[in-house]
Amino acid sequence: MKLLIVDVTTEAQAFCAKRIELFTKSDIEMLDLKVKLVSDRDFLERVSEADVVVLGAGLGEQATVVARQAKAAAPWIQIILFVSDSTYGGGAFRAAHSIGVRKVFPDSAGPLDLLQELVAINADFKKEGRAREGRVVAVTHAKGGVGATSIAAALGEVCSVYGKRTLLWDLDVETRDLSRSLTVNGAEAKIVSSWVNGSQEITRESMKEASIPISEDVSVLMPPDRMAESMDLVCHTDGMGLVQRIVDRARLMNDVVIVDTGGRMGPATGGLLRAADVVLIVIDDTILGLTAVDLYLTFVKALVGSTDRIVFLVNPYSGDLLGLPQIKAELEPVHGLGELPWRLPPIPNDPKAAIWPGSGRTLYSKGQKATREALEEVAREIGIIESGAGASGGRGTGGYGADRRSQSSDGAGSGSWLSRVLKRRTNEQGFPSFADPTDVGE
Repeated sequence: MKLLIVDVTTEAQAFCAKRIELFTKSDIEMLDLKVKLVSDRDFLERVSEADVVVLGAGLGEQATVVARQAKAAAPWIQIILFVSDSTYGGGAFRAAHSIGVRKVFPDSAGPLDLLQELVAINADFKKEGRAREGRVVAVTHAKGGVGATSIAAALGEVCSVYGKRTLLWDLDVETRDLSRSLTVNGAEAKIVSSWVNGSQEITRESMKEASIPISEDVSVLMPPDRMAESMDLVCHTDGMGLVQRIVDRARLMNDVVIVDTGGRMGPATGGLLRAADVVLIVIDDTILGLTAVDLYLTFVKALVGSTDRIVFLVNPYSGDLLGLPQIKAELEPVHGLGELPWRLPPIPNDPKAAIWPGSGRTLYSKGQKATREALEEVAREIGIIESGAGASGGRGTGGYGADRRSQSSDGAGSGSWLSRVLKRRTNEQGFPSFADPTDVGE
């Protein structure tokens, strides 16, 4: 949010800006505040660059003229006006609102008053699409072995191919399947631990430091590097606040945030499911999977709150066991979710693509055409790529936006995400630390 503070003198401008200086660093980052100070003589040159104009009390009666000029030059602009306490008591806010001023404060108003109004403005900007707010997808499952991690990684690659800045967050604190499958293992996990134990704040800078780039558009956020912090994050009630702060900053910094929950339920996961725009429940087409989902839904519906954010994805769909209509017919009479949760196409059974872990590719780039098309359709349906959009910049499907022609036959060519990761990370013997493809149940 770009703020333009207008007042007659530099001292008056600084006095007005002092309120913002008293905001916490967290508040400034959450609002993405950028502040400029300008006089009433020069503000018209800058007003079109701003989202909010703050008029200082030093303008006096001239504030009305400035407000009208600002609205004429930039009709979308939001205006906040400070007036002297005596003027405020005389009902100045009535006249101010008539010329398009959003909020009038007495000059004695504190930082919290201004902060609350800026938060409200930011909420309006989000509704209007004027403020960046990444879409959060929580990938979860009712039973292990259904390929939830595979889906999370593949959707990340789809986003990469379509030019979406994406964070893959591995919240599977026990087995770290997503990180291992992507051969990601670094000291950045220590930063996540420091957030949990309170030795470091969750800021935009520390988020950048903790995120491990695996392509031009995609980064991975690992679980904490120590089990004590890992358990505190997902099991302790304090984890709810931590997860919310991480999600809030991740939304500001990315177009898409995909979280692999690892299926673990706890306070943090519950908070994440409530905060997510989409709760993607990956299921399989077995009887055991059906009964697991039935039990899972009994408490997940209460956690999510609104069932219109729940969607099911069958992976892999063999066609030999339960079909999607059968699964729906069994669950709908009990849970009454409606049609929307069942709209996603199933992911075809693709044995060759299923061995993607450690290859530098995912189900998306390693899969058959039908697999790729299904994953793209899923991405469109859950709103992480636009309908009708084409791949960004002519990117192929050779491993997170790499040109397909640069791939060798095993998918680990010079343009693959694996090759980029391996340039940065080797184990002590100098060999790549691959995940065992047979060891990734998710």
